[in-house]
Amino acid sequence: MGILSKQLKVTLDTFKSFKGNARGCLIVEPLWGIPYNLYVPYVSVYMVALGCTEQQIGIIASVSLFFQVFFSFISGYITDRLGRKRTSLIFDILGWSVAVLIWAVARNFYYFLFAAVINSSFRVVHTSWTCLLVEDTKPDERVHVYTWLHIAGLLAGFFAPIAGLFVKNYGVVPSMRGLYLFAFVSMTSMFFIRDSITHETRIGIIKMQNAGEFKLAETLDEYKRICVQLIKNTRTLIAFALMVLNNIQLTLRNSFLAILLTKGLGISEGTIGIFPAITSAVMLFIFLFVMPVLGKFKVTRPLSWGFILSIISNGILVLSPQGKLYIVVIATFIGAVGAAMIYPFVESMVANSIDDENRAKTMSILYVVVLGVSAPFGYIGGVLSSISARLPFVLMIATFLISLLLLAAIESVEKRKQPDASVAGTFQV
Repeated sequence: MGILSKQLKVTLDTFKSFKGNARGCLIVEPLWGIPYNLYVPYVSVYMVALGCTEQQIGIIASVSLFFQVFFSFISGYITDRLGRKRTSLIFDILGWSVAVLIWAVARNFYYFLFAAVINSSFRVVHTSWTCLLVEDTKPDERVHVYTWLHIAGLLAGFFAPIAGLFVKNYGVVPSMRGLYLFAFVSMTSMFFIRDSITHETRIGIIKMQNAGEFKLAETLDEYKRICVQLIKNTRTLIAFALMVLNNIQLTLRNSFLAILLTKGLGISEGTIGIFPAITSAVMLFIFLFVMPVLGKFKVTRPLSWGFILSIISNGILVLSPQGKLYIVVIATFIGAVGAAMIYPFVESMVANSIDDENRAKTMSILYVVVLGVSAPFGYIGGVLSSISARLPFVLMIATFLISLLLLAAIESVEKRKQPDASVAGTFQV
């Protein structure tokens, strides 16, 4: 217990050291995370209950990713033009507040398709909010910022079983409509509170002052210059590739896990809510008590462990017989440990590989690539799921295996050439 108390103190001390935007963004995050975690386990089940097929769900996922590519492309310019704060407020209201209202009144496939297009605009915020969160923080603090960001999300995840109680007592459709309305109130409140307690970043002020009239040719030239710089840096390309693969597996998991659990493994709809709670509990333990130790390792080591555990977890789900709840619990536990070792390190690796001066436009380029490559996998997953609910998770295993190969490539690059001071933070945390 003494060791755990010591590790917890180290973790808590990192939060106390945060100042400005990092602290402000993290404090209000549960207002978004709680409603999101309440409805997200039942999204695909809700869609099926309103008449959507697995293939239509896959189409919606792919269309969403296609529009996310568009919004990611313009996000860098918008963020530099309007500022990190203003951009985050405007597009959070559009991408989340408006979208959840549409989901709340959805009747068929076309409602979900339209809501997916509207929701895709959150990708503008993904760039602006990331800049708001990390630009005024030191590079060596960013893995801890992302750790605490996940802690905030995990604490929200403990509310997920409440949704299960509503579903069990009132049914999927009425419960989801109510949860979406709650999400509208909570998320919208969060956006305005965050806007009032954060400030525009130093780089953001400079970018707004220098932002001139939009000229497509000049904007494309700047994007081209940044792309050339990225292509020349092998280590940065590998970090970006890991994010691409991470997004593919998240797309597959978020779209088809509930279908696998209910149709493929025979788990009741009212029971689904316990799995996010298990994931939250395990990942929270890792972040609070183990992350201070993991942070001392070279980043490739915990990432390797995380990918291996994720392969094992998804392998168990693929091979699990129907109706064996305890096996799904074991798979969920192992997958949560793996996820805790993946997300903060991948995100901090990418954040530290980008210089602040070009962060907004580099992030927009990154997300265009990430989403452009990921876009077909929503449809591919839908086709696979229509054949067997287990097949999308076979594909997820493949993404983790490729990620392990990329980590081996990182080690090879590190052996050939020692990282210089400008990029050392990319692989050391």
